Amino acid sequence: MADELNEAGYVSRPGTQWEHPHEAGDEPEMFILGEVSEKNEINYLKTLGLLNNGRCPMCGKPIIGNPGRFTSGYDSECHFQICQNCANRGKRVSVNPANNSSGCIVALLLFPIHLIKFLIGF
Repeated sequence: MADELNEAGYVSRPGTQWEHPHEAGDEPEMFILGEVSEKNEINYLKTLGLLNNGRCPMCGKPIIGNPGRFTSGYDSECHFQICQNCANRGKRVSVNPANNSSGCIVALLLFPIHLIKFLIGF
């Protein structure tokens, strides 16, 4: 994948001081989640058949059954298929506070108390 992106003129982290050619490295997950970050790169890899081809780009195993879906937190149009094991693993280690319902519940419980204190003048 790195060779294909480099040959097509794509670079990792374009427009920054860290801009460099794509480097595959030893871990496919780190490549697809770290080096490849733009929608046009993902779409290019899809057109070449290197993504959404029945193989999980994060672990390399065949996708059996219904594929999961990785979607970038920065661009919802930047997505590709992954296996259910990687999808489930991603749900458990999410740093997105929206995936942690207990934080929302605590906020909802504390908001009325804070509002009442504000209205009373404490």
